[in-house]
Amino acid sequence: MLQDRCDYFILAYESPSFSAAAAKVPMSPQGFTKAIRNMERELGVSLFTMDEDGSRVATPYAHEFYEYAKRVRAERNLLSAAFDRIASSGYVELRIACSLGIPGFLGFDFLQDYLKTHADVSISLCEMPDALCETALSEGLYDMALTVVPCDEEFESRLLYTSPVWYWVRRDDPLGDCESIGPEDLAGRRIAMPGDDFKCYRALSDWFASAGANPPEIVKYSEIFWIYEFVLHGRGVGFTLPHLACLEVFRGNEDVRAVPLRGFTWGFGASRLKTRTPTSAEDELVEYLCERAARLRKRF
Repeated sequence: MLQDRCDYFILAYESPSFSAAAAKVPMSPQGFTKAIRNMERELGVSLFTMDEDGSRVATPYAHEFYEYAKRVRAERNLLSAAFDRIASSGYVELRIACSLGIPGFLGFDFLQDYLKTHADVSISLCEMPDALCETALSEGLYDMALTVVPCDEEFESRLLYTSPVWYWVRRDDPLGDCESIGPEDLAGRRIAMPGDDFKCYRALSDWFASAGANPPEIVKYSEIFWIYEFVLHGRGVGFTLPHLACLEVFRGNEDVRAVPLRGFTWGFGASRLKTRTPTSAEDELVEYLCERAARLRKRF
């Protein structure tokens, strides 16, 4: 099917009349003539004129544009052939949504390591809050997602990693001498942590609601460095995780330590819609992520 206006012009240039050219599309002679006249208006030149005997004559502009149109058609054909070669080679593009914080655990080179052995795969990764990550996957905007557990029942999920939840406290805080703390120890406290769109916030809020305890005052930060600064300057306690608390940047000040919160965990898995059939590339990526998470688990 002729879809490019350059194809229309080539037909007009090579045919004895607009009617003959229109028949090859096919379309009405009036419609074809209108398409050529619109092209002339856009270019700001006349491509065809009428001779004294009523014959249609191509102008010098048409001669020049004809060479251009042939190059455009040739380039388009080359591009189409390249696309066909890629499709026949098994090339796959994966769209992955990811909850904030997971790439930091896996290492920011985790996709590059996978792609080294999968040259036929391209991956686009987008980080977002937990709730938005699940919504984007549910709406089919992504092929799969790395989601914080527990995951929605509409997903088929494979657990990749779990760890305890820790809280940063100052050593001069009464909680600073504890080997672990319970959620009841946070009652009435000021806590810095990710907000409404994160499952760690929901889990803590649900615990206080079910226990009927005095809830803490939540100060919402999605950036882990601001949470640490909040604690360091004595404004309260702050949510963290073992792999974050063990980063060198947070280990240089002995005024703050991380204490486990009993009964709470954080983890993530690889999720897909149950209604979607995974590709072999997705299955191989999940296996790779399982192996990588297992190696990293030994470090924390």
